[in-house]
Amino acid sequence: MQKEHLVLLHGWAMHSAIWGNFAEQLSLHYNVTLIDLPTSDNLNEIAEEIVAKLADEPFYILGWSFGGTVALKIAKIYPNRVKGLILMAANPCFVATENWSGMAVETIDSFTEQFHIQPEETLQRFLHLQCQGLPKFLKEFKQRFSLKMIQNFFDLEISLNLLKTSDLRFILANLTCPIAVILSDNDALVPVKIGKKIQILQPNSKRTILKNAGHIPFITQSENCLNFIHTFINDTRQNQN
Repeated sequence: MQKEHLVLLHGWAMHSAIWGNFAEQLSLHYNVTLIDLPTSDNLNEIAEEIVAKLADEPFYILGWSFGGTVALKIAKIYPNRVKGLILMAANPCFVATENWSGMAVETIDSFTEQFHIQPEETLQRFLHLQCQGLPKFLKEFKQRFSLKMIQNFFDLEISLNLLKTSDLRFILANLTCPIAVILSDNDALVPVKIGKKIQILQPNSKRTILKNAGHIPFITQSENCLNFIHTFINDTRQNQN
């Protein structure tokens, strides 16, 4: 049986090497493509640039954190290309609103200011935040992060503002492709309670809530993530055949 094509999109301030062994394990079952997110203040342009790099065939797409925001936009623009969407520790509306859980706007504004003044120090605090409550994984996460040096902090400021201002709930609600969601009960960046709201927007979506996985479940609970992804893609493939 021909392998399905699976595209992985990383989170803000990260790079494709962050996936590490998780991508290697996925590649045993799928044709995996790792993408370094391009920089633009326009999500449409980012989506189009990514898809232009891919072979002309349908694909599944997994977006982690900010990568989930980009993946949602790709699924919207290219409905005939995306066979299934997997959102991992991702929030379609990252900043909290009156009726949606997320990061307080004051918090992200403060983070943005700190990053502008002290980018390297702020990034290190950001790494710690993603591993909050899971110190034994911090070393490995930092090692993966350091595989590629950040060259342009201004580009990261552009992406951070895009994350702050993007609200893709309407897009999520109107997607027709199969959708899977991976959340953690102790994620410091993406509240687990959005899972129920996503289920309302997409009643047929598949969801798993991991215990104590933080914001980096592909590292902290890679086996559970792999099993969930395999089940989702296998079920989707059977339903589409």
